[in-house]
Amino acid sequence: MSQPEPNDSEPVAPIDPTDTIQAQLDRARARHGTIGAMVFSAMLGVDKVLGRKPKDEGAVVWEASGEPEDIDTDGITIDVDDETKVVSQLGAGKAARRVRKKRTVK
Repeated sequence: MSQPEPNDSEPVAPIDPTDTIQAQLDRARARHGTIGAMVFSAMLGVDKVLGRKPKDEGAVVWEASGEPEDIDTDGITIDVDDETKVVSQLGAGKAARRVRKKRTVK
């Protein structure tokens, strides 16, 4: 029994690293056919041989006291040391600069 060819018009969910290996293999087979499943299996074998441990750490969240400042309108001031201070202020009348690429005709 042959497997149907993957259809590009059908949406496929992105790969979730928390899925089981079988689910990832099935997704690779559905997305890229038998060759995709073979490549996935080979890469999984290389990953296991190298002994890479998956990261189980979550995102780091820091809490700060107060509300964040809007540096786009207020600017920013940084004290580097006792004698040096860096000040960056945007002009109230300045609009953001827009970059356009020039088209060249060959």
